[in-house]
Amino acid sequence: MGLRNRLMSITTLPAAGLRLAAIALLATSVHASAAASENSLESNPLLTVDPVTLAARERFIKARSALAEADVEAFEQYKATLSDYPLYGYLEYEGLSHEFRNEKPTKQSVGKLNAFETKFKDKALTRKLTRTLQSRLAETEQWTLFLAVSQSTLAASLKCSHLRANYELGNISGFTDEVIEFWIQPKQHHERCQPVLDAIEAEHTPPVKAIWERIFLAFEEDKPKYAKDMLGYLASYERKQVNNWLDALEEPEAFLNHPALKDDTQINRRRFVDLILAWSKTDTVAAMEHWQANNERFTFYADRHYDTHRLLAFRAAYRRLPEAYEFLMSVPGRDEDLELKEWRIRAALFDQNWLNVIKNIRRLPKEEQQEDHWAYWEARALEIAGHTDKANEIYQTLAELQSYHGFLSADRLNQNYSIRNEPIPYVAAEVEALAARPDAIRAREYHHTGVTWESRREWNSILSDAPDNQVAAAVQLAGHWNMVDRAIATAGRAKEFRRAIEVRFPVVFEDLVKTHTTENELDPSLVLGLMRRESGFMADAKSPVGASGLMQLMPATAADVARRMGEKNWRGDLNDPETNIEMGTFYFRYVLDQFDDREILAAAGYNAGPHRVRSWLPDAAMPGDVWVDAIPFSETRRYVRALLAYAAIYDVLLTGKQKRISDRLADVPAAEKEDA
Repeated sequence: MGLRNRLMSITTLPAAGLRLAAIALLATSVHASAAASENSLESNPLLTVDPVTLAARERFIKARSALAEADVEAFEQYKATLSDYPLYGYLEYEGLSHEFRNEKPTKQSVGKLNAFETKFKDKALTRKLTRTLQSRLAETEQWTLFLAVSQSTLAASLKCSHLRANYELGNISGFTDEVIEFWIQPKQHHERCQPVLDAIEAEHTPPVKAIWERIFLAFEEDKPKYAKDMLGYLASYERKQVNNWLDALEEPEAFLNHPALKDDTQINRRRFVDLILAWSKTDTVAAMEHWQANNERFTFYADRHYDTHRLLAFRAAYRRLPEAYEFLMSVPGRDEDLELKEWRIRAALFDQNWLNVIKNIRRLPKEEQQEDHWAYWEARALEIAGHTDKANEIYQTLAELQSYHGFLSADRLNQNYSIRNEPIPYVAAEVEALAARPDAIRAREYHHTGVTWESRREWNSILSDAPDNQVAAAVQLAGHWNMVDRAIATAGRAKEFRRAIEVRFPVVFEDLVKTHTTENELDPSLVLGLMRRESGFMADAKSPVGASGLMQLMPATAADVARRMGEKNWRGDLNDPETNIEMGTFYFRYVLDQFDDREILAAAGYNAGPHRVRSWLPDAAMPGDVWVDAIPFSETRRYVRALLAYAAIYDVLLTGKQKRISDRLADVPAAEKEDA
C-alpha cells in the first residue's frame, strides 16, 4: 500500500452501523456530541486547508521521494517551488542531512549547519543535523572539526569518538580519568576506541584502584572473563583470591563455606555477595537461607546489605516460590520502599492468604491504600472473610470508576459499568487561535505528508507549555485534522477528559479489523483494545526494542508469522496498517491457541512471550483476577488490566452491549507437571 493510501486509510467510523446501538447505553450520546462538535469545526472556514496548501503538500511529498531515490536535482527543483510552504525548513534539513551523510564533510559543512540554525531556529532539527555531522566527522576521522562541533550544546556525547579524537590529537597521555572511565568497563568497546584503550594499556600500567574496579564490575555484571584478564596485574596472593572466586562460580555453594572466606575483608565481602547471588539463580531458597545465617559475619555497608537481602527476596517473588512471602517479610523494610510493601501484598495475594493481604494493604501509605487496585483487593479479602457489607461499600465506590478494577467491582455487584461519554467543550476562539499558530500548522502538514514523527514532536512541544484551558482546544483541533493519535494523547493529559470516550477510544481501521478478526476468530473489541494499548493507533510506532506498527510486532515475530502464513522470504512493511493488522491478528490467534482460548493468558503472552506466561502458571488453579494482579512483570500486569478495560469500552461502542470482564477472567489452570 502506497503512502497516500496509507494516510487516507487512517479514518474514524461515521456515527452509523453497529455503534448506533451504543447510544442507549451511554449516559451522554457519543455520536450526538461528536456530530455537534464536528459540525462546529467543519463549518468554520478558518480551519479549512486552502487548495494552494493542498497542492504544495503534493510537491513536498514528491520532493522527499526524489531525495529518497538520490535524485538531488529533482529534489532541488521541487524545493524551489516550496519556499512559502510551512515545511520548507524540513526540506532544507533533509537536503543537508543527505549531503552530510553522502559527502565528506568540510569546514563549509559546519558553516551550513550554523546558517541553518540561524535561519530556521528549529532546535530539534538543528540537533539532528549537528549529530549527523558529528558522526560523519568521526567516520572520516576529521578529529579537530569533530571536537569543535562536539562543543555545541546540541551535540551528542559520543564519548568513544571523543576519546579517539583526543588520542589522535595527542591530548591523552596514559590512564587519564577519561581513559579509566572506559577501561574499567567489562566489555569490548566500539571499534573506534577499543584500539586506543589497547594501545594505552600496552604502554602504561593501569592504576591499582582501576584494576580492582574492573574486577569487581566484571563479577557484578556476570562477565568473569574480564576479571580473568586482570590476573597478570595482581600479586600472587591476590591472584589466588581472584582465581578462587572464578573457580567458585561453577559451584558457588561449595565455596561459601570455604576457610578462605572466614576473614571480614573487602574482597571477601564482595565474593560472599557475588557467590550468594550466583547461587540464587539456581537455588534461591538455599541461597537466601545461607545469607540469613551468615551475613552478620561481614561488616557490609547498610545499603549493600539491604540491597542484597531485598534482591534475594524479590527473586523468590518473581519465581513465585512458596517461601516468597516469608522472605519478603524478612527484609528489614524501609518506609520509602513502596515497591517492597507492594510485593508483600502480591505474594500474599498469589498465596490467597487474605488476612496477610489486608494486613499489608493497611501498611501502605494512606493515599496508596485508596488506589483502586488495592481498594479492590481489600474489598475482595473482606468479602471472602464474610464482611460483605464492608466489601460492598468499597465495591460501590469503585464501580463508579471507568477502569479495570472499577469494572471488576461492578461485576461483584452485578451492576452496569460506569462507561459514559462526556464531550469536550468546543470554544471556537481558542480552537481558531491554536489553528493559526505556525507550529500547529507545521504539525498538521507533517501529519498529512507522512512525516508523523515530526508532527508528534511539534504537537507535543505545543502542549509542553500550554495552559489547561488550551488542552480542550488542542483535542478538538487534533480530531478535526484527523490526527487521531494526538487527539488520544492530548485528551489523556487532563483528568477531566478521561470520559471523553469519542476521542480517547476511536474506532479506526474498521474494515481491516473486521476482515482479519473474522478470519482468525477473534473478538474485534479485544483487537481494538490491543492496538489502543500497544500503539495508541500510531501506525508508525516503534518501541525501544524494535517492535513496530499498530500491534507492535517484533521483526522476528513477523518473520515467523510470515512463514506460518506460507511466505518464506517475507520483506514487508510492519508500518503498513493492513500488513500489521493481518500479521498481528494471526499471531494473537496463535497465542490464544496455545492457552486454550484463555484471553488473559494470551494477553500476557502477547506482551511478555508465551514461554514466560507458562512459567507464571500456578501449582493449583486460581481465580483469573488473582492471577492478573500477581503477574511478576509490572509492565505485563498493567498491560493485561488496560487491555481488558479497553476491550470492555469497545464492546459498548461496537455492539451497544456490555461484556463483563469477569467473563474473560476464566480460572487460570495449574501448570502441567513435568514427567519424572
